[in-house]
Amino acid sequence: MISARPLSGASRRDRAPFVALCAATSISLIGNELTAIALPWLVLTSLGTPLDAGLVGAAVVLPGVIGAFFGGSAIDRLGGRRTSIAGDLTSAVAVAAIPLAALTIGLSVPIVIVLAFLSALLDAPGATARQVLIPEVAERAGIGPDRANATYQAVQNVSFMVGPLLGGLIIVLAGPTNALWFDALTFVVSAAIVAVAVPGPRSRPSREEAADLLAGLRVVASDAVLRGMSFVALIANLVGAPLFAVLLPAFALRSAGSAGALGVLLGAFAAGTVVGSIAYAIWGPRLGRRPVLIAGLVVTGIGIGIVALGPPLPIAIAALAVAGVGTGPINPIAFTVMQERIPAAIRGRAFGAIIGGVLAAAPVGMIVLGALTEASGPALGLAAAAAAFVLAGVVASLWSPFRDLDAGRLEGQPPAYLGATDDPAGSAEARVDPGS
Repeated sequence: MISARPLSGASRRDRAPFVALCAATSISLIGNELTAIALPWLVLTSLGTPLDAGLVGAAVVLPGVIGAFFGGSAIDRLGGRRTSIAGDLTSAVAVAAIPLAALTIGLSVPIVIVLAFLSALLDAPGATARQVLIPEVAERAGIGPDRANATYQAVQNVSFMVGPLLGGLIIVLAGPTNALWFDALTFVVSAAIVAVAVPGPRSRPSREEAADLLAGLRVVASDAVLRGMSFVALIANLVGAPLFAVLLPAFALRSAGSAGALGVLLGAFAAGTVVGSIAYAIWGPRLGRRPVLIAGLVVTGIGIGIVALGPPLPIAIAALAVAGVGTGPINPIAFTVMQERIPAAIRGRAFGAIIGGVLAAAPVGMIVLGALTEASGPALGLAAAAAAFVLAGVVASLWSPFRDLDAGRLEGQPPAYLGATDDPAGSAEARVDPGS
């Protein structure tokens, strides 16, 4: 984790909510990464085929579309803190239901699909809520937007690195089904941290405003930069999600035959993203967001393309680490731009609309690449994933809205990141509710 050096005289108490939010997210993600390995490994080794693993992966991603979109209204209505806590606790119950079913009625692919669907449906609003909480807790801590998002992403990437390694070990020792109990526990711990250490928002929109589900879509549709970022993210997510849920598990099974190898592959990618996000926090603002974004997408594609050639496992690990370095700056750039350009009062619905729209591509990729992998092995699917990332980089280099990625940092830009709305004093309809 990189140092979140305050830009102002923030005290340790002021920085505590930001640290707590990072910790809660990290713990929850470690559990999620364990499940991301356990479910496809369970299906591939005990229940079904690569296509079945793709269907399970689609069942994990598809409800994220629904949960993110409709959860955005809940975030604006209830507050990010309450939504995060509720999402974590209900997700804990849904995840625990999978090993519980194994002990009682037994598991099959349809049962795993249904329970995975419910778990992801409940998890999406909580994860989006924590992302929406960042601007206010970062402002309280005196941390600037690029550094705050890069720090938060670095914490997530450390979790993506630790989670697969720990997950592979737990699966080897306890089996994929029993490993899911650990994920359920991480949700409970995450909810407890947010409940104790993260304050509620200073204000939120009225119930009538928050009920306007299409308001977030209108904000995105009216902003060319947000439209451009969403389109490129959709291209990348079409193949990025099945990369981890289908392609790399199939590659690990074919090349090494062990869950431990899959954990190392995913951990190498995550280690690269940690390096990439830290490097962006240090040097990125000097280079500009657009060139860093373009380079990141292309480097990610090149690294995955090397894996598609079927190299020995050590070379594949190194290639994924390089791909991770390219990926590291992408999310910090995307979320910083979103936070700068979206007013605080509508941030939950707008974030939900963007995240939900981007995730909509993932189930299609899961099923298509799952079928492709079953028919011809992982190489062709990995090549398609590599090409998609390079294509996204080309689009970002040619599409004019991406020239405005740094506009939010220009002098005189309304400080949407700091929670400002059109009325700096706060809308008359926005009401303070510190307990949310």
